[in-house]
Amino acid sequence: MGELVLIDEMTPEQIASVCDHTYLDRPESHRGRGSAMNSRRAAFYAFMDGIDELPRPYAVCVRPEDARHAREYLREEGDDDIVIAAVAGFPDGPWYSWRDKIADARIAVRGGAREIDMVLDYDRLRAGDFRDVEEDVKNVTSNLHDDLLRVKLIFENSAFDSDPDIIRRACDIARHADVDFVKTSTGFGKYGARPEDVALMRKHFHKGVKMAGGIKPENVAEMLRAASGRDDGYIELDPMKVRIGESSLLANYPAA
Repeated sequence: MGELVLIDEMTPEQIASVCDHTYLDRPESHRGRGSAMNSRRAAFYAFMDGIDELPRPYAVCVRPEDARHAREYLREEGDDDIVIAAVAGFPDGPWYSWRDKIADARIAVRGGAREIDMVLDYDRLRAGDFRDVEEDVKNVTSNLHDDLLRVKLIFENSAFDSDPDIIRRACDIARHADVDFVKTSTGFGKYGARPEDVALMRKHFHKGVKMAGGIKPENVAEMLRAASGRDDGYIELDPMKVRIGESSLLANYPAA
């Protein structure tokens, strides 16, 4: 059980202790900046270099092909205790079969990842094909749990306009498939985390809840209150119960 802390008095270090510090750019996003490949590599290592300047995150979340490089970098810096997480079937979950998602995960695991953030097939979820979606999620989760990996299931709530009934059904699927976390968003959809969605996910899923997409210093307290499942302003500060996916929150968080 984690420490019970008052959300409005949390320090940057406490916030960071439940953060997945994230870098998911692809080379295509660096076109027009000279060599896209070299620019992207430079940006990746700039991201990694910046970690020592921030409050220490729980994990670093990267693309599958970056897991090995992130692990080697952290090992050289003596930061081996920072967990490596990686995405699978990302960001367009419906485009990838469950076998493709396992293949993504296996690349990441060979590189040292211990957590996988997988995007579910939100097109079939929106269409009401709940049984098929659940079967896909079970196939991936059972395969990864065999290697004691932690699995986070990304709903991409904006893909179905945060319909409360669909969020509830997605939480049912996550529970039946024995995933470890439910997660709001990829950060590439119409919008990211919303407090009302986080609260609903916490209500219907009692393991981990991860908020991602647009988390900033000015809204992080509201998001944490939604994730806490409490009404007294406190949260159980446990990275197995709550996680924040962020790429700039820690850099922009006011110093203690």
